[in-house]
Order: sequence, then C-alpha cells, then structure tokens
Amino acid sequence: MKTIWRITLFSALILALGLLVLPQSNRTLAQDATSVPAGDLEPTILMKWMQLLYDRVEAEKISAPEASRLYAYAGISGYQSILPGMPDGISMSGQLTSLPDMPQPDEGKIYDWVTVANGSLSTVIGGLFPKSAADTQKAVKSLRDSEAKDRQSEIDPKIIKQSLAYGDTVAKTLLEWAAADNYTETRSMTWETPAGDPSLWAPTAKDMKVVEPFWGQIRPFALYSADACAQQPNLTFDAKKESSFYLQALEIKNMGDNLTDAEKATAQYWEDNPGETGTNAGHWVMIGSQVIDVLQLKLERASMLYALMGISLGDSYISALSLNYQINLLRPVTYIQKYIDPKWQSLVAAPAFPEYPSVHAVVAEAAAEVLTRMFGTVGFTDSSGQANKLDVRSYTSFEAAATESSTSRLYGGVDFRTGIENGMRQGRCIGDNVIDYISLRSLPQGE
Repeated sequence: MKTIWRITLFSALILALGLLVLPQSNRTLAQDATSVPAGDLEPTILMKWMQLLYDRVEAEKISAPEASRLYAYAGISGYQSILPGMPDGISMSGQLTSLPDMPQPDEGKIYDWVTVANGSLSTVIGGLFPKSAADTQKAVKSLRDSEAKDRQSEIDPKIIKQSLAYGDTVAKTLLEWAAADNYTETRSMTWETPAGDPSLWAPTAKDMKVVEPFWGQIRPFALYSADACAQQPNLTFDAKKESSFYLQALEIKNMGDNLTDAEKATAQYWEDNPGETGTNAGHWVMIGSQVIDVLQLKLERASMLYALMGISLGDSYISALSLNYQINLLRPVTYIQKYIDPKWQSLVAAPAFPEYPSVHAVVAEAAAEVLTRMFGTVGFTDSSGQANKLDVRSYTSFEAAATESSTSRLYGGVDFRTGIENGMRQGRCIGDNVIDYISLRSLPQGE
C-alpha cells in the first residue's frame, strides 16, 4: 500500500513539473476552452480608444460635424466587433441605414473580445483619418500595438493574432459602409452665401468660412431622413421694436450686458470650439466614459453606450445642419448690431453656420435622452474640462446637464431662445428614435 502511494505521489510530482514547463500558450489554451463573454470583461479598451479619438479630434482641429461622424463610426465599430461575444446581442445590420451583414468569427476558434475591439477600433479610426494626419496615424498604431502586447501577458499570442484579424475584418466592412455615406461627394460641393434678404445668415467675422453647408446630405445612421425630427421655426423675422423677434434679440443683448460670473463660466464650459476641445459631441462622449465608471459597466454594456451615443451624435449634426441651411437664419449678433446696438459683441464667438436650430441644444438633448433611456436618472460629475483648466461640475441627471449646455448658448449670445427650445425638442426626438428603433439585445436595455 505504501509503495502504491509513493508511486502515485511521484507521478503527481512529475505531472506538476511537466505543467510548469509547458509553454504559456499551451496553458492558456488548456484553461480557456471557450471565449470569455464580453459581459465579463472590463471596458477599458473602449475608453482608451474614445479618449484617443477625442484627443486627436482636438489636435487635428476637426470640425464639429466631422467629429460627430467619427464618434458615430467608432461607437458602432466597438459594438459590432464584439457582438459575437454577447449571447443576447443583436446586430445593427438591417437597423442602421444600409449597414450590411457583418463578417462572422470562425467556428471553433477562441477570441479575446478586448483584442477584437482593439483591432476594429484601430482600423476604423485610422481609416477615417487621412494618411496625411501623420501624428494621428502614429498614435493609433502605438495604442493598438501597446494594448496587444499588454494583453499577451494574459492571453495566448495565437488568440491575440486571430482576435486582431477578426477585428480588422469587421472594421474593413464598416469602412466600406462609411465610404458610401456621401461624405466624399460633399467635399467638392460649393455654396454661396445668399444675399438680399435681411433675415438670412451672413458671416459674423472677417474671412469666416462657412462650415459644412451640405452636411444634411450625409446619410443618416438611424433617422429615415435628415429632416425626420426637424422642428420648424415658430418665430418670424421682424425688425420692428414691438415684434417677438426683436424682443428675443433684446433679451440676448440685455443678458449679455449683465452676465454673472457663473453665467460666463457656464457659457465657456460648454463652448467646445474645434481645436480647443474634442468638440461638443466629444464632450458628451467623455461624459459617457465617466458614466461607465460611475455605473461600473462591463465591456458589453459600455459598447452599447458608445454605439447608441455615437449614433445620436451623428444623426444630431445631420438633422440640425440640414435645417440650419434650409432656414438660413442670421445670428443674434448680426441682428443686434444692425437694429439695436452696432457695437455689441457676444461673449462666445458665433459658429460659421446659420442659427436655427441651436446645434448645441440638438446634440445635448439627443445624447441626454439616450443616456436617460438606457440608465435612468443618474447623478454624475463631469471632469472632462480639466485639461482646459475648466472647473469640475456635478449634475443630478443627464437632462440637467443637457439643459445647462443648451442654455449656455443663450448666455454666450449665439442662439435665440426659440432656436434653443426647439433645438432641444429636435434633440429629444433624435434620442428617442435611436432607442426606440435600434435593438441591441433580446433583453430590455434598461435592466
């Protein structure tokens, strides 16, 4: 009996020593018989890529409409690439306009969904920025390579390689889809500023170049048309002092002349000029990242947040700018200088596109509506402005932040009250459309 026990113990020791000298890759494959679901993985990879995108949008001085397009495709890329790692996940193919079926992973292969997302996002972001953006291309490659290398400390290199390859395959399909959204065609279109009508928009600064007059022709993501949520103006241009239009302009002038320090700070907090931040769309993406931290979301739910948020931002700019150039209404500063006070200046510089509706209001309400419909009323602290030496702000809800963002344009003197209020309605419509018509899982989204 003792002899048998000794032989058994000796055999066990030999087996243990054999396992210790097995290559790391063999141990990993033996331990991970199946791919770990996306719902069990951390969302850090998505947050890193969204931060990089925000930083590069700022560094490359990307316009706000173009930035919204980038955030939308990046969000969709993150979700679609890891979809096979979600047991209850539903593809956006057939739900988003003209989105084709996505490539499927090979049966029997193990995938690391963190690395799949790394591959897809790096290829999509790198593909959407021009090759001439050398610093951005370098940053994209650096993050992709460093994340893949770090992941190899936990995952078999063979799995890393096939995961990157699958992510790249999904990304290439998405880039082909993006190439057909009419963006390239609008680059060569020309627009002349209409003249002869005092109600029409005119540049508010010397050498101002109009921003994206044909953006309404970009293919929408979830809206069935660019004007599906359009809120037509209920205020008519009028130069008479007793008119409602004059009174709204006078409100802006009087407010601008008597702004409190708190109101000035609010206007500047939400200004988000291209080249100074990652734009107002990026501001909401960064809020989304902070929500992921607050709610401790995993990779699966975080990918849903970025996807739906990105779609709402992309559709917001398409919808808002489509109506902006149809109505083509002058900015408050133009009206005030002509009819009230020729020396008046707004606190915030007016954007280089027409006033109605307030794009800030459309974007803020669309994003807030998506977040509220997904997660309910959530208090959060927004620290995204610290890099630009802005204060940290706390909000009791997403709607509270959106209302402040919208109202900031009144303080800044760049949008009429009607443009803000109707812009908020338009944004809520866009946000509701995203949630109501895009299903990402077979379970309720707001559990």
